Amino acid sequence: MTTPHDHPHHAAHGPTHAPGSLRCPECGEPARTTPPRDWPLDGFASRPATSHHDGTPLCPVPGPNGSQPADPIGAPARLTMWQAVRQSWLIHPDWTVADHLAWLDGEGYDTATLTGDPDEVIGRWLAEHRRTAPVASPADDPRVYVVTGGDLVAVFDSADEADIMAVTMTAANLEPVSRCLTEAQWERAHAVLRSQLPHVTVTDARPTRAAGAS
Repeated sequence: MTTPHDHPHHAAHGPTHAPGSLRCPECGEPARTTPPRDWPLDGFASRPATSHHDGTPLCPVPGPNGSQPADPIGAPARLTMWQAVRQSWLIHPDWTVADHLAWLDGEGYDTATLTGDPDEVIGRWLAEHRRTAPVASPADDPRVYVVTGGDLVAVFDSADEADIMAVTMTAANLEPVSRCLTEAQWERAHAVLRSQLPHVTVTDARPTRAAGAS
């Protein structure tokens, strides 16, 4: 088993910004790591990873295929302790409560601020994560799990693999959007992506499909 103690700490790189200081570079208004409420290609192309605090896309700027929402400047707010535990559980489902507490301590989280005994709180969270974990669809009713973030669309036939990709995108400061589609819905969405957003990379990781990106 890989434990939190096996992972060395890495120093931060790049510009230093206070957590939660994201701003739109065009208007200077605060931004958040949440996709816009309304998006014309919703269901077919990934929403922007960030938006203004009122839920609208960031101000438009020129892009390779016309206008597109600007990228924010600054640094995203830190994950809450609950979010951090869920993400580490998705990556390391075999970790014990002690493993999670050690990892949180190493990442600078103060578990003493939890309401109640930290062991009991983390234990309850892990039980809830397991209880609400997605259940695989029957073999005769396949589903396509699509995770979008930035200019990447990743396709899986497993909800667990899609969850891991979402965690990876979040760690890269993207705000992923996950969807469960039928095969027919995905084929229609894929056709729209190829015709309207050719710069988007589509990676189909399903074993029944040819490997690689399109």
